[in-house]
Amino acid sequence: MSVNYAAGLSPYADKGKCGLPEFFDPPDDLERKIHELASLVRNSSYVVFHTGAGISTASGIPDFRGPNGVWTMEERGLAPKFDTTFENAQPSKTHMALLELQRKGVLRFLVSQNVDGLHVRSGFPRNKLAELHGNMFVEECIKCGKYVPLRRRSGSGSPEKNGDCRSRARETFESTG
Repeated sequence: MSVNYAAGLSPYADKGKCGLPEFFDPPDDLERKIHELASLVRNSSYVVFHTGAGISTASGIPDFRGPNGVWTMEERGLAPKFDTTFENAQPSKTHMALLELQRKGVLRFLVSQNVDGLHVRSGFPRNKLAELHGNMFVEECIKCGKYVPLRRRSGSGSPEKNGDCRSRARETFESTG
């Protein structure tokens, strides 16, 4: 599923600057930035985080524009390298840290551009999460709006029906393929 999803995004016209190197702060700079972020969070009245592909790289899912990103590899004529599948990927320490901040009442809402479902798998509450591009493991009932786990399609390729209201469910993630 993961490679097919990446291939579906390939026709996207404006992929931005691909292949930029990653920069790692020296330990002293990193420590200072951590304290600065903690102070900003501590002094905020309503904390919202916005995550993208970079949060899932530690889970084995490549980003898009990084040194080994999906689109970077494509520009080089190479296939992207996935250390795992979307199905087997596990939430990273960062996913779990965000969950802990939410549980402590610090993080009030989370916005994610990812379709990998790792925030939901971490236990992050759906009512405090916006998955802007959907979730490849969840369908939404077209009648009642209930989110249901993605089920296998029948042999005809028709979507299965939501068990509660018997209406059809649709995929929630965007793909251009």
